[in-house]
Amino acid sequence: MGTIYKLLLIGTALLATDGCILGSTKMCNSGTPLMFGGRIQPLPRDGGLVNLFRNNEGRRFVFLVPPGGRRNGGGLRGARGVIVINEGAGRCSRGNGQCPIPATDVPCKMPSPPFLDEPLIFSNITSTGVMVTWEALDEKARQRNPPITWYALNIRDVGSGESFSSVPVSSGAFHRARGLTPDTLYQFQLVPMSEDVTEVIGPLSNQTMRTLCGVPSTPSFLESSTTSRSVTFDIIPLTPDDWQCSDLTTTLQVLNDYVWEDIRPIENSATSVVVDGLTPCTSYSYRLKLSNLHETSHSDAQDITTDEEVPGEVTSASSESTSPQTLNVSWTPPDMSNTACEVVSYRIQYSLVGHMSCPLDEQPADEAHQVVYTERDITSIPLVWLEHYAEYNISITPLVAAPGGSTAGEAVSIIGSTTTAAPSEAPREVILKGVAKTQLTFRWRPPPCTTQNGVITGYAYVIADNSGEMSNSGTVDTTSVKISDLDQDTEYTFKVAALTSAGIGPYSSPVKETTRSRGNECSGKQPLQVGGMLSSLTGDTPPWGSGQPIFIVPHHLRSRNGRRTGPPFRPGGIIRIKRSTQSPCSGSSGAANCPTPPEITESMDVCPLAGSADENCGAAYPRFSYDREDVMSFVRLDRTEVKVTWRDWSLTKDRGVGPVTGYLLRYRRRHQRIEPVIEIPKGMSLYHELFNLTANADYEFEVVALKGEGRMEIIQPRAMDAELPVLYRTGCGELDPVQNLTVTNNGEYGTLVVSWDTPIGFCTVQYYEYVYGELSMKACPDEGGERHFSPRGPFDTTENNITLTYLGDYTEYNISIIPVTLDPEGGYLNGEETSIVGTTSENAPTRTPTPTLTTTNPTSVVISWSNLSCWEMAGEFTMYSYILRQSWEYDGLEINGTTTENTVEIEGLIAYANFTFELQIHSTGGAAPVSIISGRTDSSTELFHSNLTVLVTENVTSSSVTLSWRAWDPEIDNGTGTVQSYIISVSQGDNLIDIIDAGLNLSVTVESLDFDTMYDFRFFIVARGPVPGVRGLISDPHFVQTHCAVPSRPGLELKLLPKTELLNKVILKLQIPGEAGWRCRNLAAHLQKEGDGGWTNDGEQLINNYMKGTETDYYEDFVQREDLVPCSEVAYRVQLVNDHHTVYSEPLRFTTLGKLSNVRDLTVAETEEPGELFVDWEVPEVINNCPITSYIVEYNLFGTPTCQRNIKQYIDSKIVNETQARIPDLEPYRHYTIEVSPVLTGYAGNVPEREYGIGLTRGHEPIGILEPVVEINASSIRELKFSWRELPCETHNGPNLTYLCELYLTNGRRHILEDSMVADSETCTFENLKACGNYSFRVTPGNDYGLGNVSHEVTARISATALGPVENISTVVLPEGVAVRWERDEVSGLCPVAGYKLNYMLQRQQACRYCIDEVQRPIYTNGTSYLIENLTAFSTYKINISVQLDEQGSVGLVLREKIFTSKSTAPTEAPVVRVDTSLSKSQSLTFKWNPINCTALNGIFKQYTFKSNGTKGEIGISNRRRRSRTLPNLIPCTTYQFQIRVVNSIGGGPFGSAFGTTAIGKPGRDFSLSSETRDDKTVILHWQRSAQNPCPIDHYVIGALLTDDLCEEVIPRGHEREEMTLAGTVTSIRLEEILMNGNDPEDGNNLKARSIYQVTLRARNSIGDGEEDFLEVRTPELAPSGSPGAIAQVMGTISWSEVPCKERNGVIVDYEFALSGDGIVRTDVSTRKEVTLTGLVAGSTYSFKVRAGTSAGYGPWSEEVHFQVNE
Repeated sequence: MGTIYKLLLIGTALLATDGCILGSTKMCNSGTPLMFGGRIQPLPRDGGLVNLFRNNEGRRFVFLVPPGGRRNGGGLRGARGVIVINEGAGRCSRGNGQCPIPATDVPCKMPSPPFLDEPLIFSNITSTGVMVTWEALDEKARQRNPPITWYALNIRDVGSGESFSSVPVSSGAFHRARGLTPDTLYQFQLVPMSEDVTEVIGPLSNQTMRTLCGVPSTPSFLESSTTSRSVTFDIIPLTPDDWQCSDLTTTLQVLNDYVWEDIRPIENSATSVVVDGLTPCTSYSYRLKLSNLHETSHSDAQDITTDEEVPGEVTSASSESTSPQTLNVSWTPPDMSNTACEVVSYRIQYSLVGHMSCPLDEQPADEAHQVVYTERDITSIPLVWLEHYAEYNISITPLVAAPGGSTAGEAVSIIGSTTTAAPSEAPREVILKGVAKTQLTFRWRPPPCTTQNGVITGYAYVIADNSGEMSNSGTVDTTSVKISDLDQDTEYTFKVAALTSAGIGPYSSPVKETTRSRGNECSGKQPLQVGGMLSSLTGDTPPWGSGQPIFIVPHHLRSRNGRRTGPPFRPGGIIRIKRSTQSPCSGSSGAANCPTPPEITESMDVCPLAGSADENCGAAYPRFSYDREDVMSFVRLDRTEVKVTWRDWSLTKDRGVGPVTGYLLRYRRRHQRIEPVIEIPKGMSLYHELFNLTANADYEFEVVALKGEGRMEIIQPRAMDAELPVLYRTGCGELDPVQNLTVTNNGEYGTLVVSWDTPIGFCTVQYYEYVYGELSMKACPDEGGERHFSPRGPFDTTENNITLTYLGDYTEYNISIIPVTLDPEGGYLNGEETSIVGTTSENAPTRTPTPTLTTTNPTSVVISWSNLSCWEMAGEFTMYSYILRQSWEYDGLEINGTTTENTVEIEGLIAYANFTFELQIHSTGGAAPVSIISGRTDSSTELFHSNLTVLVTENVTSSSVTLSWRAWDPEIDNGTGTVQSYIISVSQGDNLIDIIDAGLNLSVTVESLDFDTMYDFRFFIVARGPVPGVRGLISDPHFVQTHCAVPSRPGLELKLLPKTELLNKVILKLQIPGEAGWRCRNLAAHLQKEGDGGWTNDGEQLINNYMKGTETDYYEDFVQREDLVPCSEVAYRVQLVNDHHTVYSEPLRFTTLGKLSNVRDLTVAETEEPGELFVDWEVPEVINNCPITSYIVEYNLFGTPTCQRNIKQYIDSKIVNETQARIPDLEPYRHYTIEVSPVLTGYAGNVPEREYGIGLTRGHEPIGILEPVVEINASSIRELKFSWRELPCETHNGPNLTYLCELYLTNGRRHILEDSMVADSETCTFENLKACGNYSFRVTPGNDYGLGNVSHEVTARISATALGPVENISTVVLPEGVAVRWERDEVSGLCPVAGYKLNYMLQRQQACRYCIDEVQRPIYTNGTSYLIENLTAFSTYKINISVQLDEQGSVGLVLREKIFTSKSTAPTEAPVVRVDTSLSKSQSLTFKWNPINCTALNGIFKQYTFKSNGTKGEIGISNRRRRSRTLPNLIPCTTYQFQIRVVNSIGGGPFGSAFGTTAIGKPGRDFSLSSETRDDKTVILHWQRSAQNPCPIDHYVIGALLTDDLCEEVIPRGHEREEMTLAGTVTSIRLEEILMNGNDPEDGNNLKARSIYQVTLRARNSIGDGEEDFLEVRTPELAPSGSPGAIAQVMGTISWSEVPCKERNGVIVDYEFALSGDGIVRTDVSTRKEVTLTGLVAGSTYSFKVRAGTSAGYGPWSEEVHFQVNE
């Protein structure tokens, strides 16, 4: 009936027991309406159904129970108003759909309840609840009829429109309402109720009440962005439901001094809020406050910090040079008053602007910025280690802290200049400019401008002879000096240094030159002048012809074609004139006594250097005659160093005319003529030392005599490939050792393979010498040392590997390799020997020891043998292995094992039986041959049955036999002892199959036997006696044959013959297993047929003995059965029977055939689908009433139209039930024969007629992919011919096969169709193609049905004409690399150049002495320029450029090469520095260093520069071979840091550093000596440890001497100073203590007041006394120690004398006197030495005393004097 609800009818409200109000109306008799959810339905009088519609949820019913039908129990009372709701489908359970219920009419009775006078009282109102109270029930209310027994409190939300909810309240007068909605108006009704739950006693009390607002929800308040002056917050606004009230106020708050203050209100719907006007770099906390009418909530606080602001610029920036390498930079901080940000640091960037001593074109490259950071409070900083006399750009930037770093403010830049210093480099290129007998002239170039460090004011030079005696020195203000008055033919050493106003720089490297007299350079006694006639020369015949005068034409007369106008066309020249008969010139000028020159007939161009083919040219220019051997000589200093010397040019020995003004040395490496000739001007010097040459290399040399100033223009360079006349070969020296020496045995016996790499270096190895010898035999570690091995060799080889054979196995050999080269001075030179140890491979021992049978017994033997000698092992011994084999009767055993001992005991043998023992020794190299011995075990007692036919057969199957026997009985059987076990042997014929140990059992089952087989079983006993394991006699044979097994299952198939006359016949195919499948020796087979009585044999036995074979071999036979009933069910099977078992084949069931005719009207047609045929036919004629069930459609391939042959190939068949069929999946464009046969019931075949038809399938495009090949016509380079093989005819798939040929011109990844054609044959030819074109070809076969697959692409290229090489290669060396440029040659053809390939090789790092020749990775480019980066600094590279025709570089053309040297960079390595402790002194330290690797020099060595905290600035050392430096004038006992670096032509490298401490010295002074006068007027002297040096102090010696006093007495001469010695730890003393030391007692111990003492202090240690420190000490004033004297009274005036000077102790400032007498006492002060007394009484006697006072107090009173006043 659905769900049952119990309702209460209370007054006019119908209430559910859960408090839900359903409706309200009066409840009366029939006809009175009842309201349910707004619908009024008539109330059934006698009960029934009332429709209830609520919330559109469907139809429900209320069943009103009449009073007569109410039960007193079960919760239903007799009062009216209890109803039952049937929440169902509105159907009763009865079939007629109505449910009448008997009822009795009871009139509706509504008594009037009392009126409630007091209203409800609301208290404790919250947002979700309220306490409701009312007047409690009194006794009177309980006595009403009906009495009030409880209340119902109804509550509803006025605004929601919902019904009341009712809460029953039993007897209390209050109710706590919970779960209310905040800020909502509620209506409350209090209903008095009677005990009867349905009776309403009084009217409703209606009152309203509004709940308070709830706490608003917490909003989302997050920081979005922050700037220096503002912050933005994101807000997700609340919905009105989240306000918990009808009104809400949102306010932004900030935390100020730990108190949240309101900033401003914001809209409730705002999604963001911006706060500006903030202070940068300041932290704030913000939150949102949400307030409604009653509650407040807050968002989470957001802590933010405003961003920093860029600070302003610093002010008052300035720089001051405090030393030549230091600039002190200072500034004033920026104004930060409007921000909370603080400057955390200052960034000072500075860079070199330029050296003030360098012109603009010689300024060094821009230096990188140097950066220094300071602390926040520092506003000045020294910049140190700067360049001397240079300008720097300095910028100062304030930095403000920022998250993750800092923010930079505005930078202020200033220019600072360092001051002048002494030059840091020596003058360069010091050469001998002139030489005479007693005179040398030197010339030099100034130091590089970057190292001049100021304005060069002059040069200081020093010259000395070899004895070291100073010959001359001085200064000059030019770059040359002529030094005279030297000794003849004496070698002198000359050096020069530059001067600035700050001092002298380093001296240049010494130049050694020798004074010498020079021969005649002109003919006769007449010098050669500019202009004039010279008729003859003395000495050899001049090269221009005997007697031919020459005329030297002055430069201003030289011109072209004899015309004297215009500027000179060359700076020099020789003009040959006609022979003249005039006499030679006799004057000194060469012009005064000479006639006018004859007419010029021929002019000559300027001559090249010596060796010119034109012997008539260059006559007036000095040239060496290199056919003489005395021109040049060489002294080898090292293999890569040489001293080259040459003689002076001689007029009589050489060619040309002087005077010679200098020499030019030219050289280069031979066979490297692409390199330029290196030229070194030498002045008049006759030697030069070369370093870092390539070892073992030929060099060409030439010395050129110069005429005029500098290098004359007339000297032209030779052709690049011209040879220089003098050849020198550098030394090779001792070879380096071979590299990567390895040895291996390759796993081969007696062999070692040794290999190595060529030694590093430039010397050529002529051959390698090797020696090898045995070290030890590895198998004999203890004996190898006793053997004496003789080395083998020496041998030699020119290869880098050798194979040593016929060596001993497992033996160590020492192999030594020595490279050998040619000695340049003759013979051979051996290089360094390199040795390696190798071990030959291990081998098997040469033999196995012979074993010896030591002891035997019936069941065990002991066998031993001796060890092999270690010489025979050839490897490490591992073990012995052995095998013992023993046989006896039908039994045998084999025991094997291993051991490392020399004996073995083997147990468990057969007594009295032969055995063989095989022994084999094993090593890590393998196993030796086997050694074999034979023997026999001893005999023993045997147990056996007296009756040897003891075995009995218990059970036999096809695979098992069970045997039994009786137990051995010592009373009746043979032998003594007990039985250990019974043994059964199993044999088949002569073959022993198994031995079974039955233990003490008396039966055994032998399993896994073959069926139908005869077995031989025998029995013997194993004894348990004195000798256990002895076996007794074996029993007689016991033969048992196993049974036959189940035969293999036969097979049976049906074989129909396709002959219509055999309708009632059938042929059966039988499959009978071969003999192995019989599982027996005998087998019978029958064909059985199933009939009404079951299976019976059909015919005689089929077989007797068929073919023998395996179990899987079957014999096939065919059996024919006739006279079968057409279209009937038949069943056959095959029966096989052997001696023990029967087996059947699976039954063969089939339906016999009936007579059928052919199908009719067979047609075959193609369809729209390729490879598909449609077959259609008519039903055949039916015979013998056999029904047709289906048709077999068989289809065979008949042939292909495109092939010239027909075939018949069975394809497949299918069974259909209709008279038509589609045959898909055939090959296209093929002829097929279709055969259709009708099929009778039960069998899928047809004996009668078949109908045939032929069909051709539809074709489609050809299949297969052609493989074209290209044929290039040699006679026509613009023609391409492509050919391919024809497709097989089977793949044509249609008629009219043709080919679509397509030729594409490729351009990168693009393919452009150049041409296409259709060909009937297998070739395509394309003509007039583009030269240098890259083509791709493809061909597509096609037929009438379409195109097939595209072939693979074949590429071809039309040949190109040759391209010339690139031209005009140029290189520009840049800091980042080398820019290479070139020009492309004209191309004879249309082929474009795809690119260029740059190959380059690192030949040599110029700072090193050896070549590298390291090939770099090639570079490809399309342009005609390229920047090669990442080059090794200061290195020579060789580059060649080749032209490429395509991207793959398939065509490489002629190369062009270029040599360049990369840009120098600063050195990248620091020297390794150390202090030489052996040379350390108290005031000097010597530091030594190792030079850096030449690969890190990166430029031409310029100098070493060093600095330390004991020197000022950075000091240069130009001598590259210098390896040490001594720092003088240091402080003892002090640690100094010495830093040195290498400077090349570019700059300085990193510093190498070392620390050293000076030795102990005498203590220093500077003790900060001071004095202190205390309140008691004592003088205390204080001092500290010496600040001059930190050396230890043992004692102090302190003295004091009075130098001046108050009395200005003369201090007597010779007055000694008082001294005393103190401990080294004392740092103060009283001055009085010093004076007391050694004074006489009468001298006193007190200081003289207001006097000057000279105090001296010196320190003393083990070295001695240090210097004294001085201090003048003025002693304080004291009170006088004496009193005035000579007191006199005259006329009332009393006077007195001064206190003695020595007793004054200061300046007397006043006098205190005392007067007493005549009853008075008077005391007063006077500043004078007298006082006038008044008011005295005449005749009275008075006493008077006085004392003197200083600023320190009064002294003692004088003696009293008495006087009487006269009347």
